[in-house]
Amino acid sequence: MATPMSRAEYLLSFLLSRMFFLVIEVVTLLGFGALVFGVPIRGSIAQLSLICLLAALAFGGIGLLIAARAKTVEGVSGLMNFVMLPMWIFSGVFFASSNFPSVFQPVIQALPLTAVNDALRASMLEGASISALSSELAIITAWLVLSFFAALKLFRWR
Repeated sequence: MATPMSRAEYLLSFLLSRMFFLVIEVVTLLGFGALVFGVPIRGSIAQLSLICLLAALAFGGIGLLIAARAKTVEGVSGLMNFVMLPMWIFSGVFFASSNFPSVFQPVIQALPLTAVNDALRASMLEGASISALSSELAIITAWLVLSFFAALKLFRWR
């Protein structure tokens, strides 16, 4: 008799399945940026791959956490917008996060997208070492671990 899949196995399989698409997306984006816009890649490809892997897993964990209890696709979509839109605004995607008042900076610096943006910029544009990115990698990893385990606690088979 087959053993049923556990919640942890199911959620982890979802996260790992996203890695297939990650490789295609990253290669396409970096290749396009380098060929069309001349964006340099001064850091190592292994380091860049680690940042992208941790970021994809962290955001996958956040997505799982948001979707863990929502009943409808529309509910998940609304919650994702509620979570992601502030990150897009504050994390330096469209304009520098340093433009916001200093009272908001601790929260902005704790956002996973801020850490990902800062790590990718430092690695690609400045060639920063992995040790120079330790605080950003710690923030990304913390979001990965906390969101995945929270999703694991909240997730229920329907």
